[in-house]
Amino acid sequence: MSALAIACFWSLALWGLFSRRQVLVWLFFAMLPFGAFAVVPVQATGGLSLLAVHVTAAFFLLRQILLRRHGLADLLTTALRLPGVILTAFWTVALLVTLFMPRLLAGQVAIVPMATAYQEVALLRPTLQNVSQLAYLTLSTLLVFAFANFFRSPQHQPLILRGLMFSAIVTIITGVLSYLEGFLPLGPFLDAFKNASYALLDNAAISDGSRRLTGLMPEASSYGGLTLGLLACLFFLRGSVEDRAQAVRLNSIIIVLAILLVMSTSSAGYVGLGVLGLLMGLDWFTRAFRINRPRFSYSGVRQDFFLALAIIGFAAAAVMITPGVFEPVMQRLDEIIFSKVETSSYIERSAWTATSLQAGLDSYLVGVGLGSTRASNFAVALFASTGLLGFIFYFCFVARLLLTPAAKGEPRLQGLASGLKWSFFPSFVASLLIGTTPDFGVFEALRFGALMALLQARGAAMPPAGARMVKGASPDAP
Repeated sequence: MSALAIACFWSLALWGLFSRRQVLVWLFFAMLPFGAFAVVPVQATGGLSLLAVHVTAAFFLLRQILLRRHGLADLLTTALRLPGVILTAFWTVALLVTLFMPRLLAGQVAIVPMATAYQEVALLRPTLQNVSQLAYLTLSTLLVFAFANFFRSPQHQPLILRGLMFSAIVTIITGVLSYLEGFLPLGPFLDAFKNASYALLDNAAISDGSRRLTGLMPEASSYGGLTLGLLACLFFLRGSVEDRAQAVRLNSIIIVLAILLVMSTSSAGYVGLGVLGLLMGLDWFTRAFRINRPRFSYSGVRQDFFLALAIIGFAAAAVMITPGVFEPVMQRLDEIIFSKVETSSYIERSAWTATSLQAGLDSYLVGVGLGSTRASNFAVALFASTGLLGFIFYFCFVARLLLTPAAKGEPRLQGLASGLKWSFFPSFVASLLIGTTPDFGVFEALRFGALMALLQARGAAMPPAGARMVKGASPDAP
């Protein structure tokens, strides 16, 4: 079964590499929820898991750079002008630190190795994980520039929303199948997509016996993180939808994603969901009173605002009338979030973070290199691995994207850019609780690349979200 799944993937990937259609883009969105699907046998790679989404991203890069007219020149231009040059500087720092520091400081700095099954403190030394994590970060960085060039074309910009909706549907399907696995004999089918060499925690349960929803990701926190990212993006991108039927589909997807996120019982996902709720309230407020937002607004914006107030009022009334109705929910939240600090998992992850932070300080603020140490906080992992300079370059790049206003003259472009900016924060806060490496990943690469394209577009007319692209009109055709 697994061999058949791998064969199907490679058939689609090779077709997409040479096809004039955007097969690889759709395959990329489809493979985001397949976080445990390795498409090359791990025995042939020395235990390294080459995931489907990473291989698809590599094929997309190959197509954009080598099989497109002026592809390499365009990528270099994007990488060497603002804001791309800041990300290039970050990658350069990460490269130099990873090449030299594990050797220069070998045996002198205490770290938490990424390769061992039990993350015990050890002394720094060069490992294969330095190479693999550098390769992942390089792929993510180049993918930012490739997506920036790809979405700069007005014909491709509608794919941002449509692709995220498609990825959300696949995420929903995999989550539902994961849930039904406890009632139906779906194990052999789902196991075909769980062949990575990771330690899979897809059978984990909480104290009351409820199974944690993992989809086809390695663990509940991974599935919850992806669901949170898609949920935030789709909610804040609703403003780019004008077709009523598509708006109904989008709202339905958002509701189901929220339910699955709750079912994942991911503590970081719950925290991110809380941040998303706060941003939703702020978003409703600013749209209702048109505070520093694009001219166009969602239909029924004031109705949304007052509907939110009504929901809060009914919830408060329900608590006062029947205070025990939410007791099971509060017990679950207390176990997953509020009592998290008492669990062995929290204590272990806190130890990783503390050790990695000290490693960054002990390296004279230079860093110990990508893949050298594990943390449970993205910011700490970034600092420990790339040092203070890499830390500054990365967040300067992110700040530049988030603070740059969208191009004037095209409301839809402004709406897309605004939605991608607002949706960044829930996932970022969640990464501060579970982020183990400084690689920001392919999902954030998609966001960063799309933002670079939208913020640099000057008056380019974008087709409606539901419009079809004219065949052969794409400037990215090989």
